[in-house]
Amino acid sequence: MGPQVTACYRAVAALAAAALVLVTAPPASAELRPRNDEWWFSAWNVQKAVWPLSRGAGTTVALLDTGVDARIPELSGAVLKGADTAGGKTDGRKDLDAYEDGHGTSMAVMIAGQGGGNSGYVGIAPEAKILPVNVMTKNVVGSDIDPTDAVANGIRFAVDRGAKVINLSFGGGSAEIPHQCPKKLLDTTAYAIDHDVVLVSSSGNDGKTINSPEAPGSCPGVVAVGGIDSNLRTWERTQRQPYVAVAAPATGSVVVGRDDKVYADAEGTSGAAALVSGAVALIRAHNPNMSARTVVQRLLATALPVNKPIPDQATGYGAIRIAHAMDTAKYPVPANAPNPVYNRFDQLRGAAHKVNAAPATEARKSTSGPSPVIYAAVAGLAVLLAGGLVFLWLRARRPRRPSPL
Repeated sequence: MGPQVTACYRAVAALAAAALVLVTAPPASAELRPRNDEWWFSAWNVQKAVWPLSRGAGTTVALLDTGVDARIPELSGAVLKGADTAGGKTDGRKDLDAYEDGHGTSMAVMIAGQGGGNSGYVGIAPEAKILPVNVMTKNVVGSDIDPTDAVANGIRFAVDRGAKVINLSFGGGSAEIPHQCPKKLLDTTAYAIDHDVVLVSSSGNDGKTINSPEAPGSCPGVVAVGGIDSNLRTWERTQRQPYVAVAAPATGSVVVGRDDKVYADAEGTSGAAALVSGAVALIRAHNPNMSARTVVQRLLATALPVNKPIPDQATGYGAIRIAHAMDTAKYPVPANAPNPVYNRFDQLRGAAHKVNAAPATEARKSTSGPSPVIYAAVAGLAVLLAGGLVFLWLRARRPRRPSPL
């Protein structure tokens, strides 16, 4: 974005306020033109600095959510056949959102929108493909599938189908669970990381109220995204947690839901996570040999700080800068630059190996009965298994139901 990025973020405030105006569908041959209220295109200088390098072609973004309405013009040709791990008996290409606004559809449009339709909405990575997976059991009447199982199985499906990034714009859980992450999600996070997949999650929208840790954003190895506005200020409701890694736009535009309905007054870290997932798709498309770890490291190292200290609990290392993270020659990042997202994961995996090895070591030292280490390991395992049953729900969504235009 260049040295004027702070001014650029601020300058688009007027544009963001000016344009809740619907546009008509452009001809198929026309250049994609974002809506004026998609202010992040100007802030990130997407059309001049990013799209000439990458529009996401060849990358697949898995969207674990309520499913996606693949019929709307804004998603024409962008949605692959996916899955339904929540018991809905769909292939992911139907939005089952019980709130009737189409949360999964709106996230897909933010990532890979094609313009046209009732909104003219253009995604940040319009040449990427969306792999939709419905994981929301509460939207499936009569489903007896454990919600955490649905999410864990959705992650494995996405990894096995070749997704390079997985978007997780939801949250839930309990602060009493170790690492604020259920055992099943810890396992599937490890599965994704071992297969070089970037996981991106919203941080949550309860920063002004309960502000509790939420999985999957709290899971080690997941990029948790906080929210900012067009003035580069912290969005007031974004969650404040030590695992928040970066920030992205969380307010200022419309969303496009199921049946191509357009809603105003949309805000939330769900959209912020979707934009970061789209950014990861752009970076990986331009740098196909770049590892997931390096992608995340570069996102953090090239981010524009929003608050102090750095990182802070609302916006992490700051607002992402796609062009900086994408261009390794112009914006080099030291190999030893901080990467706390993966450091947390590596530390947890190392601790787990030590716990697993401890009982055998202790057994050789004493024959007078089980050692305290064994008791601790068993107790910890029991808590983790119990945590695997925690209920997940859509919380990292728009804090109030948007108004239709």
